[in-house]
Amino acid sequence: MDGLLGPQDDLLSIASFHARDVDALCQDVASIIFPSAVHTPSEATISAVSVKLLQIVRDIEARLQGATPESITGPLLARSGFLREPDIVDFALARVAEDNLIARLGGGFSEFAVELLDHADESVAHAAQALLAADSLQLRAQGRSYLTLPPELLYKVCWRIVAALEVLSGSRSDEVINKARLLISSYDEAHTAPASARKIAHFIGNEAKVSLSNPHYAGIHLFVAQLSADLNIGHDHILRMIDFESAFPMMVLLAADGVPKDEALQTMIALRGQILLPREAVLFESEYVHIIREMAREQLNKWSAARLAFLSFCKT
Repeated sequence: MDGLLGPQDDLLSIASFHARDVDALCQDVASIIFPSAVHTPSEATISAVSVKLLQIVRDIEARLQGATPESITGPLLARSGFLREPDIVDFALARVAEDNLIARLGGGFSEFAVELLDHADESVAHAAQALLAADSLQLRAQGRSYLTLPPELLYKVCWRIVAALEVLSGSRSDEVINKARLLISSYDEAHTAPASARKIAHFIGNEAKVSLSNPHYAGIHLFVAQLSADLNIGHDHILRMIDFESAFPMMVLLAADGVPKDEALQTMIALRGQILLPREAVLFESEYVHIIREMAREQLNKWSAARLAFLSFCKT
């Protein structure tokens, strides 16, 4: 009997092995076409997003009415659904992706930005100084998480917190309102890391593109700023594509920018080495050179348009 069943067992084993390969391929394709339907956020991602949002709320509260051990308005804003609005969640997910990428690079330090402090172009030198300061604040300082918000989100979050404070206290506070106005009016987006990196990528010239395309040397903000400028894709969108569950969006991103295969491989290893799956490595090895640059750019434009339409449609 064992002799008769042996071949069948072998066939079943082979079939099972290939079935797993087919399932993996389907998962990759499905993650590209229907990402939200296939990849639900992990517990770690949900936790990281919650921490980001509550930290921002708590830091703004501290500016408006003094520091507290825990967020006063956070639970109310969470119950109201405000902290689940798409543009706010999208921002937090991009910050989580940014943290992941910085960690894989070994920190947020940009050697290239330090060298640019002595650049002949004053605009570049000032932008490099702002970028290094923003990275320092983001990575080390406490109570300044709101400095990463774009102006429209800062305005939105700030006034929702003011409204929540009024609901909880049962009264209107002119002092809190005035502090909110001062916080918003004193905010300068030019001093954020993405804005400073965009300015450097714009003014630095084509001769420095090699430096900007090296994430270890340039740092994640300058690396992403260069891709954003070349491909006309949002900074946060690129962060999320690089850190996406599947490596395929990053392959499309690099192919659209015309990155040679060897250089693309080094970039993939630098930014996804810890999470790059064997089948993704095989897919890269066999298919990267066959990705047509114009088609890759067209695909990126479709993804970007779909994201912008979704965020615009869901704005309150």
